[in-house]
Amino acid sequence: MRIDAETSLYDIIDLMRRPQGASVQEICTTLGCQRTTFYRYQDKLNAFGIPYYNKDDLDGNTSSKRWFINEEDYKRTIPVKLDHVERMMLRTILGRARVFDGTRLKSRMDGLRAKINSTLLHDRTKRIATTMYSFKGSISYEGKEEIIDALCACIESNVRATVTYQSAKAKEPKQYDIDPYTLVDHGNALYLIVGITKHDGDIRILAVDRIKKLDKTEMIFTIPESFDPEQYLNPSFGIFVEEPIQVRVRFNQEVAVYARERTWGQDQTVVDLEDGAIELSFTAAGFEEIVRWVLSFGKGARVLESETLVERVKEELKGAIQCY
Repeated sequence: MRIDAETSLYDIIDLMRRPQGASVQEICTTLGCQRTTFYRYQDKLNAFGIPYYNKDDLDGNTSSKRWFINEEDYKRTIPVKLDHVERMMLRTILGRARVFDGTRLKSRMDGLRAKINSTLLHDRTKRIATTMYSFKGSISYEGKEEIIDALCACIESNVRATVTYQSAKAKEPKQYDIDPYTLVDHGNALYLIVGITKHDGDIRILAVDRIKKLDKTEMIFTIPESFDPEQYLNPSFGIFVEEPIQVRVRFNQEVAVYARERTWGQDQTVVDLEDGAIELSFTAAGFEEIVRWVLSFGKGARVLESETLVERVKEELKGAIQCY
């Protein structure tokens, strides 16, 4: 029987983390391996710095031992070995996590980045960052540390929360229960996909910066088996999920190269025109986000479809002209 080394190591750790720990026989039975194999895994546990210990098996054979994990020390370890590509990927992800800048959590993120950097940069004198992102226009989450901490705890444990939320269109904040499913980092801001309990679990998206207060409850919720955050957000142009619309825009020669090199929506097609312009078509949800996207191209973009989108862009342009 072939045993996957990394999976088996995690299985051993899970068994030893139980309140009753695990005997060598229990570990071998679970993994389907010989006792000598377990003793070889002890070398891996030591190599990863996993804090384990043994005690006499008082309920079984008194000459045998039960093995345990020291939980307090274990929480300060990460039993995973990364190759150079995986370390680079992790550094890239951490480099995007600037939503905690300006908060008390920034020092924690800086420390985590430093640990990853020390495993990647063999030349400790190197000063040039290998990955970097611009985060201009990001939202500050200073003062939201306790909310974010409670939110992460609710997501990890599937615990319902009571939230006080200030909608962008409401004059006063409202309080209601939510089932927090997934935290989303989009456009240098944090959003939360939730189930609204009073609407039979209707899925909504909340902006974390608009959460005024969040309290954990004692209620455990179950995420619907059909829920997939990637599929849920897939039709969206940005972060807001609405009924998808058909979009067709003509981009002049000056901006055509930029417009065509990215994927903006589903079923995207590009038609080249004789003057170097293009017609780009796709379907996407998030009407107001699409309006702002079109306007960002200025005179370089002209909406051809849908008619509702054409009229909305016209309305916005007329209002802008009146400001001048």
